[in-house]
Amino acid sequence: MHYLNRPEYILQPLQIYRRLRRPPNQPIDEFRHINLPWGMPFRIRPNPDDKVEWSLWIMGVYDLALSESLWRLTELGETAIDIGANIGYMTGIMAEKVGKSGRVIAFEPCPVIADELEYNIQTWRDRKGWNCIEAKKIALSSSVGTGFLRLPTYNRGEAAIIENKEAVDRQETLEIYEVELNKLDNIVENKTKIGVLKIDIEGHELSAFQGAENLLKSQKIRDIFFESHQGYPTPASEFLESCGYEIFRLWKGFWKPLLYPANYSVIHPWEPPNYLATLNGDRARKRLKQSGWSILKGKTHRFS
Repeated sequence: MHYLNRPEYILQPLQIYRRLRRPPNQPIDEFRHINLPWGMPFRIRPNPDDKVEWSLWIMGVYDLALSESLWRLTELGETAIDIGANIGYMTGIMAEKVGKSGRVIAFEPCPVIADELEYNIQTWRDRKGWNCIEAKKIALSSSVGTGFLRLPTYNRGEAAIIENKEAVDRQETLEIYEVELNKLDNIVENKTKIGVLKIDIEGHELSAFQGAENLLKSQKIRDIFFESHQGYPTPASEFLESCGYEIFRLWKGFWKPLLYPANYSVIHPWEPPNYLATLNGDRARKRLKQSGWSILKGKTHRFS
């Protein structure tokens, strides 16, 4: 049944047709310019080993349930944060929804990936007039200083902070970079209210949450989307709960994202294990109640 649950294919037949028409000898691991379903220009480098960029090349979206949930929960004019921004796909969703009156802060410490992120941000400035995005080459953690980031040879979306660079398997690693570490509490003023925060930093989430302790305990961040390959509960989820957050498992239905209890333990064969931590569970349930994939049409729901 999982293989039938692919609205990205069924609801976008023209998207698949365009990709299948690629000339057979055309290289795939080089830069391509695409337009995402809501009209946002985006530069990617599609490679079957890179799950994010290949999904964008084939389907025009990545992680549909998370994309739709961000689309529905982010509001015009608010501040949004993308931790582990990669080349800017989720950053772009946030920017589209907060509008020119809002603010998006995107954190991507890997120098190579950060350059590609900045290219996309500059494209949006030039073509859409967006000046709301701030990109920072910083790895968020529980301490201030320097650390090391491992960039995998294949799936660059799995770049991760490491403690011991000498223990890294060089066959699986493209480069190791020294990066700046800082706390979110040091970067965002405590008086700032943040609507949504998405974090995907390959197991370093707890440290990043500890570095945002003041913001979290003062409940300045409404909604937090995070991955957990260890399931629930984990030290990271327990830390969020100690700050007053209610946690849900985010699941992809055929017609819309679904919110399940956090301890829903079914493993999807390919969808990332996403969770939502929120200060307002009733609001989140209401926003995700209506059927349909708005992000595939660039449509904004009206909420009463």
